Amino acid sequence: MIKKHVYCLLAFLSLILSACVDNIDFDQAENFEITPVLALSLVNSDITQNDLVVGGSEVGSITQTSNFTVLDNSTARNDLERAVLRFEVSNQFNRDFRIEFIFLDENDASTNNDIILNINANNTNFEQENEFIIANNPSFLNIRKVQVVLTLLPSTDGSSIDINTPTNFNFKSAGTFYFRVN
Repeated sequence: MIKKHVYCLLAFLSLILSACVDNIDFDQAENFEITPVLALSLVNSDITQNDLVVGGSEVGSITQTSNFTVLDNSTARNDLERAVLRFEVSNQFNRDFRIEFIFLDENDASTNNDIILNINANNTNFEQENEFIIANNPSFLNIRKVQVVLTLLPSTDGSSIDINTPTNFNFKSAGTFYFRVN
């Protein structure tokens, strides 16, 4: 019985001692890389006929400036590879609209990454995507504010918006930010 245990122990030890072991690569941690993706809702708005007619006169444009905090830290600025901005609009008005996105730096100067959306009358399914590759467009990293200018374009037939007819302009935007962290 003891011989049997000794033979088993010797067989086990020979397997362990003769097993193939690769050299450990301690530099693997330096090559480790993660690629997080961050999806955010950006600007959303719902505008009715009452927002576009004030005191009986149509408003030509609406402007709003918001802080853009996605890039307010060094990690985001150092590791961002690309950003994809997606826009969806439902325009129930019988009028064309133009939306301008003016991206501003900390001194309120344009970073020259502006986006213009031209939305036709009665287009309830408008979609547009804009992609920014940081290697080709490093000024994108300087964005600190977004100024949105919504312009109601003149009607082709001279008509005005009727405040008694419920009409809606719904705007949604989102950004997907792709990072590579070493």
